[in-house]
Amino acid sequence: MTDGTDAVAADVWILDRPDGTDRTDTPWETAALSAELTERGLRVEAVDWAGLTPSCVPAGVLREDGRLQVPRLAVVCSRVLTRHPLGHLADELAWLGLLADAGTRLVNPVGSLGAYDNKVRQIAALASAGLPVPATRVARTPQDVDACLGAWRDVVVKPPYGHASVDVLRLRAAGSDSPHAGGLGTRPGILVWHLLERHRALCVQRFVPNPGRDLRVVVIGSRVAACYFHVNTAPDGNTHHPLYPHGWAAAELPPRVEKLVLRATATLGLDIASVDLLEGPDGPVIIEVNPSISRWRSLEGTEHDRSPRGITHAYADLLCGLLCT
Repeated sequence: MTDGTDAVAADVWILDRPDGTDRTDTPWETAALSAELTERGLRVEAVDWAGLTPSCVPAGVLREDGRLQVPRLAVVCSRVLTRHPLGHLADELAWLGLLADAGTRLVNPVGSLGAYDNKVRQIAALASAGLPVPATRVARTPQDVDACLGAWRDVVVKPPYGHASVDVLRLRAAGSDSPHAGGLGTRPGILVWHLLERHRALCVQRFVPNPGRDLRVVVIGSRVAACYFHVNTAPDGNTHHPLYPHGWAAAELPPRVEKLVLRATATLGLDIASVDLLEGPDGPVIIEVNPSISRWRSLEGTEHDRSPRGITHAYADLLCGLLCT
């Protein structure tokens, strides 16, 4: 192991956790962003987060050859926070914190990632800021979920930490003619029990009636970069049906909704985000804010792209601005 920091570290690291055994594949988004930043005179490197080792003294991370490197800025792709053993997120955030302690500006800041990657904490912060969110409770037992069903009759259950709608359930209370005493019933009760065994606690939200679609809004800095509808295609209305993926549709973004979205990301202190909203009976409702936009190839240059020169260019503008502050 060498002792001392390599002063030739790149200006920008794009931190990711590649899939599979071939860890040399570069996602289109990483290649496009790297090329755009390189054209602007910056040194950019795509770095495998799993290949770095946390360094305590001095703070930072070590490369596989033992070099201690600290880039000026690091983009944290979504797989850094989602592809790890269950329960290890606190460690991942701590290692990112070491990098930030060493002087790297993270996108998004580690304080915001640590606080608001948790859906319950996120909803609480948005509600405190006066933003419209669904009624939400924490459940630690099946009885807690049953109580929510008794109060709301129709709920969505999800892990406090999650992605890609994994382990998300919509549950409706059993009817008055049900043989089960509780609202859950036998099979939903079993599903909830297994989810609690896996996640220890669950986020339960009152279902928001909607026209079968949700609005996705991509935010870069203080501007909307893209927006579109995810349209439900499942015949039973299940928005998380594995055999019926969402369809896409063009969406307008009323000024009122755009203001809500930008207030949400500012409240959470995020540089970039993807915001999910539903068109509820009383107006738009923010369901969650995802602190990443690691994939945007399918949006770039389409009718959903609201950036004057494309999402990649807008992202590069943000990063260059952060390097100048």
